Amino acid sequence: MLPARASFRSLLLVAAAASAWSQTGLSDASLEQLLQVQVTSVSKKEQKLARTAAAVFVIGQEDIRRSGASTLPDVLRMAPGVNVAQIDANTWAVSIRGFNSRYPNKVLVLVDGRSVYTPDWGGPYWDQLEMPLDDIDRIEVIRGPGASVWGANAVNGVIDIITKSSQATQGGLGVARGGDRGGGAGLQSGGAIPGAGTYRAYAEYSRTGDSVQANGLSGDDGWWRMHGGFRWDWNFSPADTLMTEGDLFSNRESETRYQFFTPSPTDVPFAQRFDAAGGSLLSRWNHTFDGGSDTTFQAYYDTYRRTEMGQPESLRTFDLDFQHHLRAGNRHDIVWGLGFRAFQSAVPAGYQIAIHPPVQTDRLFSACFQDEIHLANNLWLTIGAKIEHQSHADPGLEPSLRLAWTPTPRQTLWAAASQAIRQPTRAETSIDAQTSSSPASPGVVVNTWIEGNPHLFPEQLRDYEAGYRLQWTNTLSLDGAAFASFYHHLATGEPLPALFIQTPSQVQMILPFMYYNRAHAFSYGGELAVNWNAAAWWRISPSYAFVDTNFRLDSDSGDTSITPLVPTVPESGFQLRSFLNLTRRVEWDQTFYWNTKVDSGAVPHHARLDMRLGWRTGEHTEISLVGQNLVGPRFLEFGANAYQIVGTALERSIFGKVTWHF
Repeated sequence: MLPARASFRSLLLVAAAASAWSQTGLSDASLEQLLQVQVTSVSKKEQKLARTAAAVFVIGQEDIRRSGASTLPDVLRMAPGVNVAQIDANTWAVSIRGFNSRYPNKVLVLVDGRSVYTPDWGGPYWDQLEMPLDDIDRIEVIRGPGASVWGANAVNGVIDIITKSSQATQGGLGVARGGDRGGGAGLQSGGAIPGAGTYRAYAEYSRTGDSVQANGLSGDDGWWRMHGGFRWDWNFSPADTLMTEGDLFSNRESETRYQFFTPSPTDVPFAQRFDAAGGSLLSRWNHTFDGGSDTTFQAYYDTYRRTEMGQPESLRTFDLDFQHHLRAGNRHDIVWGLGFRAFQSAVPAGYQIAIHPPVQTDRLFSACFQDEIHLANNLWLTIGAKIEHQSHADPGLEPSLRLAWTPTPRQTLWAAASQAIRQPTRAETSIDAQTSSSPASPGVVVNTWIEGNPHLFPEQLRDYEAGYRLQWTNTLSLDGAAFASFYHHLATGEPLPALFIQTPSQVQMILPFMYYNRAHAFSYGGELAVNWNAAAWWRISPSYAFVDTNFRLDSDSGDTSITPLVPTVPESGFQLRSFLNLTRRVEWDQTFYWNTKVDSGAVPHHARLDMRLGWRTGEHTEISLVGQNLVGPRFLEFGANAYQIVGTALERSIFGKVTWHF
């Protein structure tokens, strides 16, 4: 636990060090231009940030480069309202506006429009998403529901990772990184195909060493990864563009884990080795008509196989998506579309877990409509809805209403009301798992089990938001948002009648539980980000996020553990980011984070300080030295146990990186 005096000294250190940060990563742009940045994730069309009626934060390539981050979750730390907690060396919990978990089922993550949400457990596997950070154009983070555009599970937010066109990555790129926690290397080549567009191809390798448990023992959680892929962009006519990209990966990992989901006196942690491998292929065709309307047709295939839970879990997904964007008269800007997704999940029995049936195929049909209505010169109303029908669920409607008002060119006020749903995972509808085993007395053992409920309802959110963006001066701006969220039909574990099994050696008392929808929650809070160009060579940006979540069991609930409902994020968090150009070629960047304790008691209040020193040795080479977690010696960021995984502590680390363009 970090002493208050040390945290105060750290804060003074960062403040005195001179800090700066760019929300969009456009290092040479004025704040006047930053408010005109185009975002696409809110409405599936290009839209000015200043006119967007949603809480959007854009992480640009310059932010990523100067952050010194080496993983995607570390990149996401800079977005206010996003809680990132590292569980062990290869596992993260990433959520927006609360409800954090190893499987954050209320956040939808996309890579170039491809969903990476797993229907088995919920949320993405972050260790399977690692990619060359230099190839990311920007990451658009939507805080709040995005279901009227992206569908189910976009409840508390959307993280859309958008990679660069291959036209922007011509030539060669070599990257090497090494330090006390491991290292890696990558090689990339981009070029033109005569008469057939441009391409890039890349391959990378990384290795991460074991981290340390809170008791000082090794977490036995090191891992290595091999990853390769390509992207091809072709403008084959003045009105048509075609993009195709794909990748393959292979991970070898380990972790220290428990046998059961809940602590048991007889459950001894053990080290487990597991593999994960897979790949994806995506293609997108854009066509622009003479009248200015445009269509997009996208198809992708995604597959992975993972042996972590003692069984080879696998998922195959095939997705088709059509979208038409058109203007109707002078006031209506319309986007409508149709979608189809088929996914086959296979989870054979392993350890104390079984899912029935072990192989299941689902189909998802969807349709969406959104109309941005220009009510007046400075007033826009957006109405939209998405309807989805899944094979094993009733149709779901996810509407939204958004209003944006720009009383002056320097300020925007907006408000939104939305409804979103979170579809139950297979682990909630079909699981049969032993969760603990405890000796009650000589010859008597108490075993608890959790059973899936095939009739579980989708969780539902009704959300209300408001925000304000202000460009105060040409060098100072702020962006704030507040929200009130009402959750209904949250999943709980309800007790069933006890069973007794007599064997020659002992008596087993079986305490079964089953998932039901018997809880509600109310959440409120807000985020504020300030950008200040203190000088041409110095940027400063503090940000603050607050969220308070209150849970309530229904009167007919018998859930006594409420394990999935315990608050798992700090109530408030503050960060101060800095981009400082010491000379034309030397950069010094700092980020200070401060988070309050988690109400569950699993994580105390803590501070984190990251620093980066970068040196451009010439037109083509950059050398950087990065220090992370420089405040305290070590601390648990998520807790000691997360879905059977033994949590490990974040420690101070230092690494160097060389980037060479050729």
